[in-house]
Amino acid sequence: MATGCLNTLRSLVFTLNLLLWLAGLGLIGVGLWLRFDPIFSSLVFLSDSQENLNLSAYLLIGSGALMALLGFFGCFGAWRRNQLFLTIFFTLLIIVFCMELTCAVAAYSHQDIIRHYVESSMYQTMQHRYSDESEYRHIFDSIQNRFECCGVKSYRDWLYSTWSRNGEQRAELGIGAGNIGKVPMSCCNREGLMAYPSECGVGFDKMELWTYEHFLHLQGCSDALYRVAYQHLNIAICTSVVVGALQLISLFLSMVLCCCLNATATPKTNF
Repeated sequence: MATGCLNTLRSLVFTLNLLLWLAGLGLIGVGLWLRFDPIFSSLVFLSDSQENLNLSAYLLIGSGALMALLGFFGCFGAWRRNQLFLTIFFTLLIIVFCMELTCAVAAYSHQDIIRHYVESSMYQTMQHRYSDESEYRHIFDSIQNRFECCGVKSYRDWLYSTWSRNGEQRAELGIGAGNIGKVPMSCCNREGLMAYPSECGVGFDKMELWTYEHFLHLQGCSDALYRVAYQHLNIAICTSVVVGALQLISLFLSMVLCCCLNATATPKTNF
């Protein structure tokens, strides 16, 4: 009876750790998806601190690799009834779980900071890099085309860019502080592209920009990007919840299995 219960427990621990190993591979997949996702790559490229944003994807990949390694330790320990491997697995899993919990709490509590960080990076690109650096211009145009948006908060953000002012002469006309200025063609909606097929947006500096409003995307790009970022975050959170649940169950069953193996290995003394 005791042997049957021990074998059942060993099979449960092995199965859970196999799932944990697969979950680790899943985390690696999510990390790689974030790293090479076009939207995430755009945010990384626009950012002044690209290493910080890339770090989140690399952390997921590293965590997934560590989880896969832990799953191997757990599977081997359960299958071979090796208390040393189970003890190593149990100890490392506690450390990993605490690290994951800390990262999750930090990410959740710093959402506003992340939003501000994304917006400030976009403003910097619009105001200082769009006019002179073709790579930044291509990325920003791709974002505006894909999400049918314009500017950071609205199309009026372009009035404050050096590209819209286009030199000292227009700066003297009050382009930065007034309402006259151009926007990229990527800001134009279908109606605008039909009405101005060759100069939509770039030719809108003849009158106040608001007069062309019905030809432009009115939504700002920061909200659109943040919605996509939240979708990515929700996927990462759901994955982490599943992995965390597997970790807790594996911790408990591994501890029970270690105790059972220790009890069976200890000879009974008859008095």
